[in-house]
Amino acid sequence: MKEQVLYNRYGKAVFRLCGNVLYDYLGKPRGFVVGRAVYDLNAQHRGFWQNRVVWDRMCRVLGYADDARLEGLSLPPVDVPPVPYKNLPAPKPPAEAVDRECTAFIPVWSIMRLDNLLPT
Repeated sequence: MKEQVLYNRYGKAVFRLCGNVLYDYLGKPRGFVVGRAVYDLNAQHRGFWQNRVVWDRMCRVLGYADDARLEGLSLPPVDVPPVPYKNLPAPKPPAEAVDRECTAFIPVWSIMRLDNLLPT
C-alpha cells in the first residue's frame, strides 16, 4: 500500500499512514488504523479514518489526505511535507483495538488539533 500523508487544518503534514500504522515525521510509530477506527499505541480509541479524512470521536474533521473531498468544507492547499526519517519497527496493534463506526460525520473542523490526536 502506498504511504499517505495526513495534513492538519492548515495544510501542514503531520502524520504518515503506512499500511495500518501512523508514523510521525521522525519515523516514530504513533498509532494504528483498525478498519475505520484510529487508536493510539495504548489501544485508546482516538478517532476515525474514512474517505481519506481523519475524524475525531465526535465525528468532526481533524485532517485529511491528498485527494480528500468533503461536501461543504474547503480543504486548504498543502505544504510540501518534510522528508521523513526512516521508520522505526511498528509494534503489533493491540488485540483490543477493534473497528468502530460513527454514523453522523459532520463536515466542520474539530476544536481538537490533528497534531494532538496521537500523543507521544
